Amino acid sequence: MCDHTATRRKYKKDFLTKVIVRIDFDTPLPIAKSGPAKKIYNIVKERFPITEEKKVMGKQFVIGHDVTKERTIETKEWHYYSKNREKHLTIAPEFMFIEYDKYEYYEILRDDFLSVSFALFDAYPKLHVKRFGLRYIDDIELKDENYFDWDNYLKPELNTIFSIADENEKISRAFHVLEFNYGEDYLRFQFGMFNPDYPAPIKKKTYKLDYDMYTTKLLDKSDLEELLNNFHLKINSFFEEIITNELRGLMEPIND
Repeated sequence: MCDHTATRRKYKKDFLTKVIVRIDFDTPLPIAKSGPAKKIYNIVKERFPITEEKKVMGKQFVIGHDVTKERTIETKEWHYYSKNREKHLTIAPEFMFIEYDKYEYYEILRDDFLSVSFALFDAYPKLHVKRFGLRYIDDIELKDENYFDWDNYLKPELNTIFSIADENEKISRAFHVLEFNYGEDYLRFQFGMFNPDYPAPIKKKTYKLDYDMYTTKLLDKSDLEELLNNFHLKINSFFEEIITNELRGLMEPIND
């Protein structure tokens, strides 16, 4: 479907509303009492100078011979924010992720993620990653009262569903899922008119593109950079495959 080796384009503007990169650990980090190692904070403090410790309540199921009991457990998470709080790092015993509300360039995400990940591996040498994921969410919103006509902006094949609806004005959501299996890597692509006002009928021209790529193979420190680059290129090439030059024009391409 897509050329995943295609050159990555850059734009002055975009429709990204959320970007998340995350790793889950095979065994919990020993940070429940004292928090992440000091050397980790020394790495993250320039990028994420605001620190907040939070208590999180969770549930644990204990299976006995005759009955399964549920109990509430308290865990801690350490949250680090940029000065403007537009990017957010979370470190917990079971996982680490960075979330961007304002995304600029991939190079920034890559440097943020690798600096924190490598610091974790250096502080906890026995660490392994059991799941790695990269997710990009675009919310395209245009000022156009023809809510269901996206053919000038997106690949027409994405929206054939509207041709079978006799009463478009009654549609409250048209959202779809495609899942791809690449052997050890997976891509979950959700797309369509999600409609933030659901279940009310659609009254805005908005379209969501949600790419979530992940793997569940066991990873070491040396695996992360190449995998991150590959996931980014695959997601980017899917995005370029389904948008039109008219949408690219709205985003204002940067010619390197």
